[in-house]
Amino acid sequence: MNRTARQELLVFSALLAFGVVGRWAEPSWNFTPLAAVTALGACYFRSWLPAVLLPSAMLVISDLVLPAHDSWLVQVSVHLMSIIPVLLGRAARRESGWKQAACWGLCGLAPAPAFFVVTNFAVWASKSLYAPTLAGLLDCYVHGLPFYRTMLAGDICYVSLMTACLAAARLLDGKAAMTRMAAAERSGGWKPPLR
Repeated sequence: MNRTARQELLVFSALLAFGVVGRWAEPSWNFTPLAAVTALGACYFRSWLPAVLLPSAMLVISDLVLPAHDSWLVQVSVHLMSIIPVLLGRAARRESGWKQAACWGLCGLAPAPAFFVVTNFAVWASKSLYAPTLAGLLDCYVHGLPFYRTMLAGDICYVSLMTACLAAARLLDGKAAMTRMAAAERSGGWKPPLR
């Protein structure tokens, strides 16, 4: 295993652990790092494979301890909605400057509303608790609002934390590179390019 593969495996494992523990230890229902960790992984990994496997692994592992979903339709909708942060993280990877900042902003704001709309529809469509009418669907959405609020707050909080960590890592990496260049220059091993 080469250095890059080991580094990617280490990052994958750390993000997976953070996401699983974050789902298990959520201070409030749906206040989790799932969207933020997924977007950061999608931005970090060069390949699509670990970017897509990360949210799936977080959900499968954490679901071993959490209460089961009410139906297969709800479970599938939860897993499908984890693709949104993957797409936003991949978009952030391709962009820079204000466009990258906009992608990170969307990572904090877009997954929760999409999750709310799709998963609550799946709950309504698969359960007899809500009447199979428009009024039943609206009732399902109303009962889902508290979960939506905490999910949105969690997404904003964790995306802010993850982007701050990413910015700090880039800043430290840039300072380390400058220190290496200065040391090489002092030893005569580096010459600035001629113009």
